[in-house]
Amino acid sequence: MDINKILKFWIFLILNLFLIGIINNFVLAGEISKKCLKCHSVKREPKVLVSGEKLSLYVNSEKFEKSVHGALDCTICHSEIDPQTHPKPIKIESKKKYVKRVSKNCLLCHPLKALSSVHKNIVKIEIPCSKCHGAHYVMPIREWKKTVKGEKYCMFCHKLNIKKRLASKEIVNLKVNLNIIKHSVHAKVKCTDCHFRFSKKRHYVYNLKSKKEYTVKLSQQICKKCHTEEKLKENPAHYELSKTAPCIKCHGYHNVQPIKAFAKVRGNKYCLVCHSKDIKKKMENGEILSLKVNEEVLLRSAHKKLTCIKCHKDFSKGHPVRKYKSIKEYRMYAQEICKNCHVKECKEYKQSIHAKLYFKGNPKAPDCLKCHGYHNVQKISKDKKAQLANCSACHTKEKLVYKESVHYKALEKGKTKTAVCSNCHNAHKVEPVAVANLNRNCLKCHKNVKKVHNKWLWNPPFRVISFVDVHFNNINCAVCHIKDKKAITLVLINKSTKEPLSIKEVAKALRVSVDEVLSKIDLNKNNLIEEKELWNFLNLIKQKVNLDLRAKMAVVNPNDAHKIEPKNKAIKDCTVCHNIKSDFITELGLKKDEKVQKIAVDKKAMNSINVVPNVRHFYVLGLTKIKIFDTLFVLGIIAALGIAFGHLGLRIITTPIRRKRRGGM
Repeated sequence: MDINKILKFWIFLILNLFLIGIINNFVLAGEISKKCLKCHSVKREPKVLVSGEKLSLYVNSEKFEKSVHGALDCTICHSEIDPQTHPKPIKIESKKKYVKRVSKNCLLCHPLKALSSVHKNIVKIEIPCSKCHGAHYVMPIREWKKTVKGEKYCMFCHKLNIKKRLASKEIVNLKVNLNIIKHSVHAKVKCTDCHFRFSKKRHYVYNLKSKKEYTVKLSQQICKKCHTEEKLKENPAHYELSKTAPCIKCHGYHNVQPIKAFAKVRGNKYCLVCHSKDIKKKMENGEILSLKVNEEVLLRSAHKKLTCIKCHKDFSKGHPVRKYKSIKEYRMYAQEICKNCHVKECKEYKQSIHAKLYFKGNPKAPDCLKCHGYHNVQKISKDKKAQLANCSACHTKEKLVYKESVHYKALEKGKTKTAVCSNCHNAHKVEPVAVANLNRNCLKCHKNVKKVHNKWLWNPPFRVISFVDVHFNNINCAVCHIKDKKAITLVLINKSTKEPLSIKEVAKALRVSVDEVLSKIDLNKNNLIEEKELWNFLNLIKQKVNLDLRAKMAVVNPNDAHKIEPKNKAIKDCTVCHNIKSDFITELGLKKDEKVQKIAVDKKAMNSINVVPNVRHFYVLGLTKIKIFDTLFVLGIIAALGIAFGHLGLRIITTPIRRKRRGGM
């Protein structure tokens, strides 16, 4: 038999069997559907679910037969129904769960891979198919499109709570409230006027990575189609804002209001119409400054009763456009705003170490805004914990040390008279603390401390206040009130200005550059000023400048001065310092900018006889590291006693001679 004939026979047979099967399925499907519709085409009482909801089981047979699923067996979608055992009660917890469960059967015929990207997103966020397509009366999509016109076509899906997940994993809600649009300025605008890439024939898909990109690109592509740059330039403030803030940030998506809607808004509310949004300003150097104002924060601030134009006076008549090179320049302008009310504080700030650093360009240096904030200004004049928190935002190391102090422990106990940063350094006229002004600041609180110290800080047999003054003028309080390493710093004091000599002044006097000053002092370049080098340098500089060399005693690490210990732990033993074996670091301090450059000095220099004519206001007779001083002290006493007793002895010896003279006379 011919092989071709055999193949044709089998192909014909298989096709016939396939067609018979399909026809049989349709017949059976029709039979099963007819059987189902005998009951479900009759309107009956709805089924009461476990949740208490009522679910209608009625199906209009005529509509169903005309639908795209009219020829399908009911059990294809309702796979949980067995025609042989039905009607058998099925437990349904709620409408939502039931619809969600049945919708999964749609994917048997409409697999996820075959769906459009729009439908894929809808399925992924688990919106049931029946939400859009209905349950039993599903129309062919082409026929359905003919029946829907205008925004109803878009709203058929977008009235639902559909969402889009972006590459950044952010969620964009695509639900649109038609009532909001009807009351917006775009009430008469069609969806496709803005979303011009979308039509009934094609549903464009935005492949955007993040919400930020989504809002920016929509603003650029949609809004600027009508609101061109030329139109925006008519309002300079609006135009400048459009460079950094997408239109949507201020105006919203579909609830855009006409500008006249805000005409009746008064006071701060008017400003907050825009400034409550996340709007930004771009500086000339590219820095971005947020212009957003949180009304709740503003109402909790110290300025809650002020109107915006009280500070921003230039904005009372119109909205000027300001341009700044950088955020720093903007903050300098902001200081002038603060000055309108806080004249004294601003004047003090300009004399502070913070201001000097700020105007020199130090990016970390604080100003009004950095300490007090923009719109969240708080009253902290009486809140010492708030003051500490404010300073420690930058000075974290200092706070850690301060926590070990008696002052901090008192603060934790709720004592209001304890010292925090501003008590020693001042609040606005912040100054780096040297020996003299530290002790001065201590005396602000500890007013009777000199009398207390005079009880034990004295040279027997004398008890005079001058001994206390010598210590208070030259020795940092922290030297005795903490147990860390101490240093004697030699300071050159200009007699004319009473100020420490800076390294620049030394360089000028010696006619060298600042970098060459050290080489003029440390002649052998061993990074240690030896005895001879120190006194030679001093003799040289004294020829140029009228000065004193004073010695100040402080702790080696200035930060340690923050951990003041209780008075019962203070050093009261004079021999700790006045002892030949006492170990101090000796250094020469020269002021450089706002800091002190310290150069190590050989300890022998401070035990030298040269100290006597050069170091002023530091030595107290009696206990000292310089042996020659003690020798001179003893010799001085012997000489004084010798003169006194010698004079008395001579008078006794010469008494007869003096009597004869008087008698002869």
